[in-house]
Amino acid sequence: MSGAKQEGASTAKLVGLVALWYAGNTFYNIYNKQAAKMIHAHWFLAAAQLVVGIVISLFLWGTGIRKTPNLDSKDISACIPIGLFASLAHSGSVLAAAVGAVSFQQIVKACEPVFAAVVGVLIPPMDLKPMLAYVMLLPIVGGVGLACVKEGKGVVINWEAFMYASMANAAAAMKGKLGSSVTKALKANPAKNMDAANV
Repeated sequence: MSGAKQEGASTAKLVGLVALWYAGNTFYNIYNKQAAKMIHAHWFLAAAQLVVGIVISLFLWGTGIRKTPNLDSKDISACIPIGLFASLAHSGSVLAAAVGAVSFQQIVKACEPVFAAVVGVLIPPMDLKPMLAYVMLLPIVGGVGLACVKEGKGVVINWEAFMYASMANAAAAMKGKLGSSVTKALKANPAKNMDAANV
């Protein structure tokens, strides 16, 4: 009976965490849009958010709340492209929301699996998925296209927001492609202190 209780508690915890994530994401998008309207310096806003993340990480490592990564110069060199693409993905998302509607940015960002599939095929080593995985991308593309249709106006696309969101998608796909082997190797070595929180 305790196993069933534990499973129920685990499910409830998962549902609660997902709800909390959605609430946090919603507030982040709303306040991000408000900040972009106030200061009209979108690249600065994206960079400032990354700097805040760095300061928080340094605080957590400095106080010992989180284990400090133990990386050598080779590890750091391997992580630089991952960090670059992560920064571009974040910046593209911030810029897309700043120049267009947040809802439109979220719609285009839903196409990220399509970008990941294309990058997986084009960038060596080739990462071919089962055919069903590619077929499942069709509803995503169709849904994004349908969401761009406005009643009485036809297809309405904010091209600037579309380009920034696509930049974010492409950068996230590249980060995933280049980073998967590096992060797996770092996580596999406990001496590196690169657990999920630090990666």
